[in-house]
Amino acid sequence: MSEIKFSTRLNSFALGKGKKYPSGEESAVELIKIAGLVEGLTSLEINYPEHFHSNSVEEIKAAAIEAGLSIEGIQIRWPAPEFSNGGFTNPDPDIRAQAVQLVKEAVDICRKFDASHVLLWPAHDGYEYPMQMDYVEAWSNQIQCLQEISDYAKEVRVSIEFKPAEPRGRTILNNTASVMKMLDDVNRENIGATLDLGHMLMARENPAQSAALALRDGKLWGVQLNDSHGAADDGLVVASLHMPETLELIYYLVRYEYKGTFYFDTDPVRESPVAECEMNIRRIKHFIELAESMLLEKGSEPNGDALRGSELVWKKLMGK
Repeated sequence: MSEIKFSTRLNSFALGKGKKYPSGEESAVELIKIAGLVEGLTSLEINYPEHFHSNSVEEIKAAAIEAGLSIEGIQIRWPAPEFSNGGFTNPDPDIRAQAVQLVKEAVDICRKFDASHVLLWPAHDGYEYPMQMDYVEAWSNQIQCLQEISDYAKEVRVSIEFKPAEPRGRTILNNTASVMKMLDDVNRENIGATLDLGHMLMARENPAQSAALALRDGKLWGVQLNDSHGAADDGLVVASLHMPETLELIYYLVRYEYKGTFYFDTDPVRESPVAECEMNIRRIKHFIELAESMLLEKGSEPNGDALRGSELVWKKLMGK
């Protein structure tokens, strides 16, 4: 794979020393300076409106250039309490309109950065109780909102990231299949999927299978790499727990010529954010090399033989 881009979340650099969540008072410019210390990092994705409270577009642009990093995407964060009962699925049409407007503003900013995409994580579009959500109406409202956004974005890619739960008890887009169904219903060329490894583990999916089928449809526009115990979104170092699954995921990304960034969505709560990000980059570079070597080896492709496949993965990871 040529011109590989390694990206990460800006908020990772506001963590460490036991800090689980950013205070919200951190300057985006100061966090970008820290990110610039990471060897091998090529780009960042920044949150809207969160990272624009204390710094302007021009200030963030200048800081990124000084750090030697590009801004690859703008990620939407619909703040609570305004959107705590949903954005695109909110029963109130005025709140749905506000949710759409927030994305349109992010699209405008994306154009100013000449970034490649806007990422939507519809965190509040979900429910907790039986008879709380009208599923058909909520689904239809989400289609309409996404179509309006896609038509406004035009040349900008819009990508949907699912998460099965958190902060809601359940989300309406709670697995890869639901996202792919939504993409079919929206029926726009500039809308696709971003798959987060930890979120797929939470949904009890096999990340490689989900990615392979999204790649097959030409709709996998982003991957977010991390690791997790599976019950929650732990944001651990890449391949620290699920090494074979991570290798298989990278194998399919390489095999089907994934063109997007390798983005690290991790939470270095007690670790140095710079050292943790560098470890992620080293590991994924190694896994890409392993995947490329697997593709060059005759007979290495999956063929239904469980033990042969298991042995192939073992040898690649263990070197024997």
